Amino acid sequence: MIRLVDLQVKVGSFYLRDISLEVPSGGYALIIGPTGSGKTTLLEAIAGHAKLLGGKVFMHNDDVTGLPPERRGLGFVYQQYHLFPHLTVRNNIGYGLTGRGRQNGAGATRAEELAALLGLTPLLDRPVRGLSGGEQQRVALARALAPKPSILLLDEPFAAVDPATRQVLRRELRQLHEREGITTLQVTHDFDEALRLGDLVAVLSEGRIAQSGTPEQVFRYPNSAFVARFVGSGNVIAGIVQRNDSGDPEAPFRARFQGENLSLDVVAEREGPAHAVIRPEDIVLSLSPHPDSARNHKEAVVVRLERLGPVTLVHLDVGRPLIASVTTASADEMALHPGLRVIIALKATAILLV
Repeated sequence: MIRLVDLQVKVGSFYLRDISLEVPSGGYALIIGPTGSGKTTLLEAIAGHAKLLGGKVFMHNDDVTGLPPERRGLGFVYQQYHLFPHLTVRNNIGYGLTGRGRQNGAGATRAEELAALLGLTPLLDRPVRGLSGGEQQRVALARALAPKPSILLLDEPFAAVDPATRQVLRRELRQLHEREGITTLQVTHDFDEALRLGDLVAVLSEGRIAQSGTPEQVFRYPNSAFVARFVGSGNVIAGIVQRNDSGDPEAPFRARFQGENLSLDVVAEREGPAHAVIRPEDIVLSLSPHPDSARNHKEAVVVRLERLGPVTLVHLDVGRPLIASVTTASADEMALHPGLRVIIALKATAILLV
């Protein structure tokens, strides 16, 4: 378990502040955010490499705030791997066991076990110099896991590998996590990675946690325009919410959202400035008007199609840009093409106001 309480760290002019987060034992959490938001600084603070101005770090209910890094019982994999180029794969993996009172036989067995799990067995006696990026990443992971740490910290571990290798490594890492039962905290700027790997996601912005929760919660219910844009929640439109019916002032009410060249019926908690977040898959396209339960129907023009395998993103002009998502089979069936006029339907309840 990792528990952070009101962490504050200052590195140069950058200030990481008010960081409180808990990763349960055996959990897999990801810190995501844009470049410069403080992700690596946060990992280094947890590991003991960055001095705290305030707050506490707990691991398995023990206060480790004052402990040096080597006494915190964790593994750390940096983005740049930091392997020893003059050593073999076997000796790089076993390096994490030296000086820890392990017998040579036990250490060798552990290295071979991890090599088998990560597909490194044929490479054990090769020097790491000359290995591919994906192979070096596996060696770095094996070295961090060799001492059987209870906590694993990962700093953008897949940033230096190609997309195909990244997918394989993600799958292997998740399997390793489940097998070893290690509490894992990973930094990434890729929300797709968080959806595939994490039980918990925290979005970092300018040194603060903007939102945390399950990947689904953050993706479906972003609490700000920044989070919605960063995690790719869809169309984010600035505007004003105005009440258009009477009723219980404490209950959600029907309202009108007025954005730039777009007016929509919505369900709101309050009036005033807001951003409307519209998921592309919640927009229904048709070639002609037809009755349904959606309160919002608009004419639109197809601007372009973006085919992503089984899904096609349809870029629309409704007086302002809007993106809808349909299956590629549906796009072909409707013969969608640039310049085609379509009707969009959107339920009031599908529009998230933040």
